[in-house]
Amino acid sequence: MSMPVAELSELRRRLSRVVLVHVALSVGFALLAAGGVSSPAGRAGAFAVPWLVIGAAGALGALLIAAAAWQLRAGLTAGRSPGSRWAVRWEASARLGMAIAAAVALAAGVAVAPAGSERGFVIGVDAALAGALALFALAAGDVRRAARSVERAAASPV
Repeated sequence: MSMPVAELSELRRRLSRVVLVHVALSVGFALLAAGGVSSPAGRAGAFAVPWLVIGAAGALGALLIAAAAWQLRAGLTAGRSPGSRWAVRWEASARLGMAIAAAVALAAGVAVAPAGSERGFVIGVDAALAGALALFALAAGDVRRAARSVERAAASPV
């Protein structure tokens, strides 16, 4: 692989940012899952299942993407083949899992929403959080873009 030093350095910095952002997002999603686990069994119990699903899927997905970015960055730093196929597969799997979990969480939120005046509020909150997870799954693609940059640089003659 023959990449210019400036391009390699920029790619490492970009992957480091991806790792840091996704670890922070993982912590946020884990807190959401903890809120779902610790919600009391009354009126707030309707939030428990969707928040647990969204939080767990978001935390796991963000950690998988961070691990994929870390693996790609480590390969670049060591000067060996970066394993970009592995990283792209893990990122794609994480994104697909998060999108499926968002749909499951929305369905669970509708199913466990209480009857009465709170129903619309509970469904709205669950839909907003499921939508945020789905948007995160759609927007995540930094590892794939970085892997393409690595492959382009490896294919181009210097």
